[in-house]
Amino acid sequence: MLKPCRTGRRLRHASLWLGIAAGAGLGVVLIAPAFADTVNVRIEGLDDPLRANVRKSLSVAAAHEEPWSERQIERLYRLAPNEIRNALAPYGYYNPEIDNTLTEAEGETGAWQAAFDIEHGPPTKVTRLNLGVRGPGDEFPDVREALANTRLAEGERLIHADYSATKSALYNAAYDAGYLDARFPEAAIRVNPEDNTAEIDLVLYTGERYYFGDVHIEQDILDDDFADRFVPIQPGDPFNAERLIDTQLILSDTDYFDKLEIQADRNAAERAAPVQNWFYDLLYPPQDPLMSIGQLRVPVNVEASPSKPQSYTISGGYGTDTGPRVGFGVRFRHLNRRGHQFRSDLRLSAVEQTLQAAYDIPIEDVAEDRLSFIANVSNQEFGDITSINYGIGAVRDTGWSLGRKRAYINLERESYDLGDGAGDRNATLLYPGYTLTLQKADDLLNTRKGVSASLDVHGASEALLSSVDFVQAKFTGNAVLPLTSRSRLLLRTELGATEVDDFARLPPSQRFFAGGDRNVRGYGYQQISPENGDGENIGGRYLAVGSIEADYRVYKDYGVAAFFDMGDAANTTSFDFKRGVGIGFRWVSPVGMIRLDLAHPLDDEDSDFRIHFSLGPDL
Repeated sequence: MLKPCRTGRRLRHASLWLGIAAGAGLGVVLIAPAFADTVNVRIEGLDDPLRANVRKSLSVAAAHEEPWSERQIERLYRLAPNEIRNALAPYGYYNPEIDNTLTEAEGETGAWQAAFDIEHGPPTKVTRLNLGVRGPGDEFPDVREALANTRLAEGERLIHADYSATKSALYNAAYDAGYLDARFPEAAIRVNPEDNTAEIDLVLYTGERYYFGDVHIEQDILDDDFADRFVPIQPGDPFNAERLIDTQLILSDTDYFDKLEIQADRNAAERAAPVQNWFYDLLYPPQDPLMSIGQLRVPVNVEASPSKPQSYTISGGYGTDTGPRVGFGVRFRHLNRRGHQFRSDLRLSAVEQTLQAAYDIPIEDVAEDRLSFIANVSNQEFGDITSINYGIGAVRDTGWSLGRKRAYINLERESYDLGDGAGDRNATLLYPGYTLTLQKADDLLNTRKGVSASLDVHGASEALLSSVDFVQAKFTGNAVLPLTSRSRLLLRTELGATEVDDFARLPPSQRFFAGGDRNVRGYGYQQISPENGDGENIGGRYLAVGSIEADYRVYKDYGVAAFFDMGDAANTTSFDFKRGVGIGFRWVSPVGMIRLDLAHPLDDEDSDFRIHFSLGPDL
């Protein structure tokens, strides 16, 4: 009996495994697709915006996370000619010439080159343009202006974007003017690619104009006649959706309501009886010929849910001028049905402790104007003087086109010690005043461009219960100007002057001081002023401060700044200006600009630098 050869058996096993491996490898080759990591797309012959739109439209140039197979690349490449034609058509080029190739990049495994040499071809010209407005609103100024501003014209190249822009402008002008049924019975572009011509029909029919009807506010916390005074819409005003948004914003800002829902259903419009006045119509013919049969008025219904009767606030912060600071506030929103409110605020910091209460009464334009009766008590540091102040007053706060106007009268009793050996002093002041402010900015929280200004004038007389005669004026101005897309220039000034018979009797709350985070950086808070015999800052009659700063956004919301400040508080107009220079870090935070500054005083031998930290808007 012969035994099998062990060596031959090993060879047969090896051959078997080699065959299996070869078969598996062949299967992988036959089944698995080849993968490419990159496709480099090159486009020649076009300039932007044509080139950019073609690239954006090419599927073979699209971004992709997973590598494409060779079959995918070839399939997407075959789509390119049609995608190129579709990308050029909106610009009026319907017959481009395209020369395209797809090759595997030499020396780079898995890399492909897709090249497109494109000539956009002859432009398609508009040979017939039927553009117009029909209906009662065809002569309305905004509609005519939209029609006059169109870029569509016979003999010009067809650009689809111009057609869309004209269509949108006409419709929006009509709708915003109250023509809510505006429509386009004729709106089409007909292109003949064979001879590169196009015909356009774009005709707007305005329909009848709509007007506002009665506005009803469904609420139960205010008298109806008082609540109606917040609505800027009068029955008979032309319908405008923006006016509805304004109404919602005004009611939301009143603090009386929590949730608001405004409904204006044009299907519920009713025709108002026409006003018969033949003499007026003779002098001023109605723009809308349908006025003779009465306006179509859309009723407006506002559902308003009341806000909570009380609101509470807690705030906190830190500044190198004030140190840590906290605030607590409470507001009673619904004292009566005429909108009266009561508020109280407590502010605590190292340099000021103040408790204030106010009773607010809406007046005139109730959305913006109010009369407030105020009482306060404060313990505050002015320079090196500590002052305790008790006061009551009344303020009439109203709005104007650029800001606010405040007329006020205050009665104050102030106790203080000037450190001149005279001990505690008391001052009684009864003074009227007027403050005018303006503010205009692209963004009040994070401003790129804007200005603000404030002018306050007030005074007191011994003939009217005051312990000293004086008149004082103070002006503050700020400007933010863009330099580049990442940089700004900030300018700031403060000017003040006091006319007083006996300056020694003027309390510290009515004196001027300079120095600090938002004043003259490099110097301590209110540490620039005339001094007493002990070298303590006691304030001056005049103030002059100026600042120039440039900042640059380095990365996202983070930036750097460089600045130069100068200022002085003095008893004469011969100022001895203190100067400070420095650099800073800026962060555009959700709550406003955060500033961290390192400032060097140029006129203080006792200090090399000072760190300043502040938070808040620039204006």
